[in-house]
Amino acid sequence: MAENDKGFSFKRLFFRDSEPEKQQNQNPPAGLENANVQANYVKNSIPFTPAGVQEQPLVEDFVQRLQNLINQNNQPGFDFLEFTESLFEENQNPSPEVFKTVFRIAQKIDKSLTPARLLESAMFYKDLVQRTVQQEISKGDAKKRGLQTEKDTERNNLDNSLKDTSTKIQQLSKQIQELQNQELTFNNQLSVIDQKYNGQFIDIDRKIIAIRNASEQVLISIVDIEAGIKSNLS
Repeated sequence: MAENDKGFSFKRLFFRDSEPEKQQNQNPPAGLENANVQANYVKNSIPFTPAGVQEQPLVEDFVQRLQNLINQNNQPGFDFLEFTESLFEENQNPSPEVFKTVFRIAQKIDKSLTPARLLESAMFYKDLVQRTVQQEISKGDAKKRGLQTEKDTERNNLDNSLKDTSTKIQQLSKQIQELQNQELTFNNQLSVIDQKYNGQFIDIDRKIIAIRNASEQVLISIVDIEAGIKSNLS
C-alpha cells in the first residue's frame, strides 16, 4: 500500500500520550498485555537520549522519517501495517474484541494470514527501524568523533601558541628586568657624576690661579728690573 493511500499516521500511535487524560487513565485492554514486552524490546534495542534532553520537534521529524521509511518498505499483501491501520482507525486503545474482529476481516482478504505472519512482519518493521536508527546514530557518532578530532587539533594548536607566547613573554620580561637594572645603574652613575669630576675641576682651577699669581709676580719683577735698567743705565 502506497504512503499516500494510508490514512493512518504512526504519529497517532507513537504520540498517544498527547491524547486526553481520560484515555491515559484507562487500564490497557487485555489484548495489549504484551505492550510492555514490545516496549522493552525497543528500549533494549535502541539507546534513547534522556527525555529532558530531547527536542520535541526533532523527535517528531524523525518519527515522520521513520514512518515514510516503513511505508516505502511496505511488504506485499495484508501484513502488520495494514492490520495496524485497520486496528487503530477507530480507537487508539483497541479492545481484545477489536483485535479479533480486525483479524477475522483480514483473513477474509487473505485466507493464508496467521498471527505468526503478522508477528513476523512486525519483526521485519522493528528491525528496519532499529537498523535505520543505528545507522543514524553511527553517523552522529562519526560526526562527533570528527568534531572531537577537530576540537582536539584546535585545542593543541592554541595550547602550543599559548606556550610560545608565554615563553616570549618570559624572555621579554627578563630583558625588561635587565634593562631596568641598567637604567638604575645609569641613574646611580648620573647622580654621582658631579661628585666624581668636581674635585678635578677644583684642582685644575687652583693650578690655574696659582699659575696666574706666579706669572704676575714674575712679570712684576721683570717690569721692575726693566724699569730700573731704563732709569739707571740709559
